[in-house]
Amino acid sequence: MLCASLLPSPLQSQERIAPATPPAPSVPTIGVEGARSSVGSAPAPDWGEDYQARVKGGDPVTRMRFQVFTDDFREDFRSLLFRVRVDKIEIDEIRVEVPTDRNVWTIPIEVSLWGEVRDVYTGSAVRNQVEIGPDQRFLIKLEVKLHDRFEESEYRLGLLRALLIEQILAPYAGDTSSFRPQEVRPPEWLVYGFDQLIRHRRGGSPSAYYRGFLASGQILKPAELFAVTGAESLDPVRHAIFRASSSAMVEALLDQPSGDVGLRAFLGVLGQPGSLPVEAILRQQFPAFREMDQGLEKWWALELASLGQQQSFEYLDREETERLLADALTVRFDEVPVARPVTEEGQEPKRTVLDLFKAKPPTGEEAVVSASFVGTVDQFDQYLAKPTATKQLAGAFDRLQVLKRIGFPLYRPVFVAYEKAIERLARGETKDLASEFASITEMRAKIHETLLRAEDYLNHFEATRTPRRSGAFDDYMKIRRAFDERPSPRRNDPISRHLDALEWEFR
Repeated sequence: MLCASLLPSPLQSQERIAPATPPAPSVPTIGVEGARSSVGSAPAPDWGEDYQARVKGGDPVTRMRFQVFTDDFREDFRSLLFRVRVDKIEIDEIRVEVPTDRNVWTIPIEVSLWGEVRDVYTGSAVRNQVEIGPDQRFLIKLEVKLHDRFEESEYRLGLLRALLIEQILAPYAGDTSSFRPQEVRPPEWLVYGFDQLIRHRRGGSPSAYYRGFLASGQILKPAELFAVTGAESLDPVRHAIFRASSSAMVEALLDQPSGDVGLRAFLGVLGQPGSLPVEAILRQQFPAFREMDQGLEKWWALELASLGQQQSFEYLDREETERLLADALTVRFDEVPVARPVTEEGQEPKRTVLDLFKAKPPTGEEAVVSASFVGTVDQFDQYLAKPTATKQLAGAFDRLQVLKRIGFPLYRPVFVAYEKAIERLARGETKDLASEFASITEMRAKIHETLLRAEDYLNHFEATRTPRRSGAFDDYMKIRRAFDERPSPRRNDPISRHLDALEWEFR
């Protein structure tokens, strides 16, 4: 999909000057992907200390869009990798608690834009590069080629690699001569894991994503996850499984005690020459890995199970909110046995003249009267006189409190209105309550209709405004051909082996 949030429309770019040709690279370089440089070298002291990433090239509108996107994405990344902690310092012999600054950075990042939105281009559009300037300081460069099929996802991954490279090079920022490796490439599972986790946190519902893959049983094991290279060449199904597994691993590591510190230390060790395998480094930096000799897969399964549960910061979608709201407002009254009046001898009492004006007591099978009722709180005229009505209303109120914390945010006025109505019912105040419930139902219907229309509009926009084919059908045919070419799995149960033997014998 064309990155509409970053690139202007082709009509806006018609008044630009001819596409700029990137200058020759400066040396020395430490190329992640052997990329050529697109800008001249800038002295690090002139960079400024108030921001880390700076965007150059392109027209002013495009440059500003890339700058805003880069700053927001960098903040999301550093909010995961740098937890805000409170340090105690002494000011005039008084200990004061101040939060740590997560914006402190070591190595600047330079994003260079070149080309035009109208350009026809194939190949990698985003390339990473690390340079050592004349002042013997690192500079991370991100070269971005604009073209007619530019995708935001490719830029996100390139920016993530640059941010991870900064953490790998941070231990050597003071003495660049001590850095030996000629290639700086973060592990694929870290790049895709952070990318997917940031998208989940922005969307507000990561647990549902994990639950789907857990139900399918397709999550990769740690050893399989660490061994993946070239994730962009995977087929769509395996790529989605890899992204989910990577995101779960990153979140599981960050959830460990001092997980952000351990992950930053892990990245710093990756830059050392002859570093150990990934699992060995993780065991050094995370106590959960050190305490387990052969239980890594068991720990991994437990972490995935916890990630699949509803998280405290999540909210439900429209359908789930409606379902739980209907359940929260439901009251249930079971059958109530009605005892028959009997005398001390166990006989039914005889009716007198005064009993002629009373209802006849139940006899035989009529002794148990069906007094069950299942309905909603707005049907209060049918259940409010029952003995357990107050208890049922209290249960509905409690369920509404739970849903209020995790329900879709647009439904919050509905939750508050139902709370006030239930409180009035509990106090026995029923005047004008029917009309109040009717207005709440109308407000709820309008919110539901608004969300449906918004979803329809987004689907229509995506279907009609896409600049090119989605490729979803091509991906499906690619998967289908891969499955057709794969040999059928061979069953190994006793009946299958016996039938195979008979077939071979009588062939």
